[in-house]
Amino acid sequence: MSKIIDSLILSKSEVIDYLDLEKKPVIFWDTCALLDIIRLPLPERNHTIDALEQIIEIKNKIVSKDVISLSSELCITEFNDHIDSWIQKLNTESKAISKRFNNFIGFINKSNIGIAPIADIDISTYGLEDLLCQIIFAITKETIFVGQDSSFASFAHFRTTNKIPPAKKKGEYKDCYIWGTCLEIRKMCSDRSYSYNFLSSNTSDYAKADKTSFVTEIDNESTINRITYFPNFKIAYGLLRRDGII
Repeated sequence: MSKIIDSLILSKSEVIDYLDLEKKPVIFWDTCALLDIIRLPLPERNHTIDALEQIIEIKNKIVSKDVISLSSELCITEFNDHIDSWIQKLNTESKAISKRFNNFIGFINKSNIGIAPIADIDISTYGLEDLLCQIIFAITKETIFVGQDSSFASFAHFRTTNKIPPAKKKGEYKDCYIWGTCLEIRKMCSDRSYSYNFLSSNTSDYAKADKTSFVTEIDNESTINRITYFPNFKIAYGLLRRDGII
């Protein structure tokens, strides 16, 4: 299985009622944050094993229902449209790394005549992509996806038309729709005392040049509504740990 299926989709009002009842810390996932888990080992991402450990701890808090996991219904389609290509890329990269390793080992084996040769490897056989997908789907299984709503669409249309972040650079409707969903849910909750966090590595559209804080227009909205920005798993883990959530 490499698709989000049988997901829990609730209406806007149902989600708001649930959050007001539970009053627990919330992580709202952008699509790219979920895809980032499968992309974690790719060399160009420059992640260490620490990032995987941090994701697992976040996942465990979601599975134990200490943290509420939210996303937009729109993210289901977007995730399902892209996950297979990233799985294939990870598998291809595993084979390429194995080939480079084996080529290097070939020189060692030739240079050490009389010493037992080092065996070739194929790290793609370990199915790393399957293990990472298990983490993703453990999260999405516990995630509440906010159903599509005309108010989210209106918000996205206005932001896209007027090139207001996150649509300022690329004019991406989906980004505006997902942010509008996250923002409106928070606005409509009667109690905003609990931690509410937006997780997205799309820093080009959401963040300032420092890539850690919201761009001004979104920062104003997030400050008023007490929404914290998580641009990556390291910062997410650090802030959740600081606040005693992890």
